[in-house]
Amino acid sequence: MAANKEAIAIILDIGPSMDQAPPGEATPLQTAIEGINMILQRKMFSESKDEVALILFGTDDTDNPLDDGESYQNISLKRRLGVADFDLLQTVQTELQPSDTDGDFLDAIVVALDHLEKGLQGKRGFGSRRIILFSNLGSPFGDQELDIIINAMQNTKTELNVIGPNMEDEDDDDDDDKPGTSTGGRGGASEDKPKSSQQRSGEGLIKHILDQVNGECYSFAEALPALSYFQSRQIKPIAWKVQLEIGDLAIPVNGYSKVKEFKLKQSWKKVFAKDTSVAPSNLRTFHMNDDEETEVDREDMVEGYRYGNTLVPMSEDDKDNMKYKALKCLKVLGFTKADNVKRHLFLGDGILSVTAEKGDEAAAVALSALINALYETNSVVIARRVYAANSAPRLGCLFPHIKSKYECLFWAELPFAEDIRYFTFGSLPVSEASAANQKLKPSDEQLACMDELISTMDLSQALEDDDGDKSEALKPKLTFNPYFQRIYQCLQHRVSNPDDPLPELSPLVASYLQPPSDLCARRDECTDRMAKVFKLTEVEKKKDEVTGQNMFNAVNENGDGEGPSVKKARLDDDLEGGIMGLTKETVKQVGSVTPIEDFLNLISRKDSDLFDEACKQMQKRVEEIVMDSFDSQYYLKAMGCLKTLREQCIKKSEPNAYNTFIQTFKAVLMSKARKDFWEMVIKEKQSLISKLECEESGVTVKEAEEFNTGEVKVEEETKTQEEENTDDLLMEL
Repeated sequence: MAANKEAIAIILDIGPSMDQAPPGEATPLQTAIEGINMILQRKMFSESKDEVALILFGTDDTDNPLDDGESYQNISLKRRLGVADFDLLQTVQTELQPSDTDGDFLDAIVVALDHLEKGLQGKRGFGSRRIILFSNLGSPFGDQELDIIINAMQNTKTELNVIGPNMEDEDDDDDDDKPGTSTGGRGGASEDKPKSSQQRSGEGLIKHILDQVNGECYSFAEALPALSYFQSRQIKPIAWKVQLEIGDLAIPVNGYSKVKEFKLKQSWKKVFAKDTSVAPSNLRTFHMNDDEETEVDREDMVEGYRYGNTLVPMSEDDKDNMKYKALKCLKVLGFTKADNVKRHLFLGDGILSVTAEKGDEAAAVALSALINALYETNSVVIARRVYAANSAPRLGCLFPHIKSKYECLFWAELPFAEDIRYFTFGSLPVSEASAANQKLKPSDEQLACMDELISTMDLSQALEDDDGDKSEALKPKLTFNPYFQRIYQCLQHRVSNPDDPLPELSPLVASYLQPPSDLCARRDECTDRMAKVFKLTEVEKKKDEVTGQNMFNAVNENGDGEGPSVKKARLDDDLEGGIMGLTKETVKQVGSVTPIEDFLNLISRKDSDLFDEACKQMQKRVEEIVMDSFDSQYYLKAMGCLKTLREQCIKKSEPNAYNTFIQTFKAVLMSKARKDFWEMVIKEKQSLISKLECEESGVTVKEAEEFNTGEVKVEEETKTQEEENTDDLLMEL
């Protein structure tokens, strides 16, 4: 079994010094509880197999295995080592209260070490141990067993992390990559309060321990980014074994995922069921596009692809025979300068680290020679990669990576020529050689202002310390991802309060969404200067100007465009009258080209009662236009048809024809992932016709409002959308 699990002992100080803070600010205990809550959320919702124990010191009573009546007093083992669950999360949120009793944090560390040692006996798969101490170190302590504690942590390889007051000294020269020394920390408890002599003594002792065991310390203000590290890798990397082919030369190599997009496990999506004894499942049925909506078994179906008006069937065997087949390989296609491979060309969701086959000295020497040659010539390898026999070939580059302890090749996927989309935009006429649009040429002052804005927003030099040294802001390695923590927060709230609305974003997480204040100040200065350099004047259009474009756009696809009054009047006139009526072909049905005009033509005929049939045809056209729309391409046209249908149903006192349709149509929209069009219907107020609009309607205003906000439950998939009839479209033209 791979030893990839971690045992964590969380030690929390609930003594009186942890419950002190200026008015309006969070106490150290509140910040610590929120930090512990984040650790447990991450462990739970990522389905981690790590085990967590909770130890409190400063408690009024004593409850731990080392209690002998004199030593290790006021320390309680609140939760034994186990997988994080909602019971532990509920305990942290509701049962942790400050006390009036001091506790010894060194004794608490000894209790944690003892519990980790005994709790892991007989358990397999644990590769690391960690102790996380939350305390402002304001309680008395004894250092008689200091050397024993250090030796025990070194022998058991237990990692120590301390989250408490800011222990940085002004003269410290710490590594920038250390999260505990980051200048970008924000939020949490106050750091401005003067430290007591007891705290300074505790800090000195903790620093000594951390130096001996290579531990890390974080201030309360920096706890949030620090906590993002407390998720150990759950999967042991498996090597992708392949031969690196360079002509006739083959080098045995192994590929490991160096960087991979982190995705949340989502097994919690299927944890709700009315009957908890029955596992939830999906039910999907297929139906023919006929009046009866005849159900068809999956085995009796075959996929088809349209070629013109012909449907070409494609079975699974046909797909397998036509599928491209390739052999597993990593083959060099050529070499090029590294400058030719731009960063924006990288594809995929990760980077692969390629090293020589373990134990193969000849392969290591050959690969090392290739890596150093690429590094010295500033070149990269263009290679073809096939992960397995049933995988599609990929194009990518291998670039050298050399460190003091190791060297390797990094693989990054590149696009094929067909994958690249070139977007050409006209450049500003900056040079004198460009004669076109010289009036758009920016001035030197404008160019300088824009250059300054770009330099100001450069994150690589955004932070500046007291000595004037600049460093990078929002380093990916040190930046917390608030997206995951927000999901954890919502899931936890939904379990505890299933009927309440989702909570507001945690202030600690919200504060991390704000950019560095110094960067914002410099940005605001630059943008204020830009507002003066780039002067904008509003150009008013002449309202009375009549152009050919206005004439052609008099009536748009909605049928409600503004144009000459004569054009508008024609829509309300008798469409069968006049010279145009003599030459125009008689409309027999609502077509797909001009559905609004066809519908109005049908219902306006004299001595004819075609309203019901015309409504059915119009309803069918609305559904077709929406379903055939690519994204929201034809939504405006469909909305114009819907408005006309609703308006005429009110005029003709036939509200039931519209209300029956809109109820069915809403269900279709929800099942076909067209919720955006339904939101458009609500926004345009084209839902049910109420009694207030038409006395013949049986729908009250309250029922109409409930229908707008209610959800539609669809147990089975509705019939598939009808393909547009190409012949009908040509006839309409």
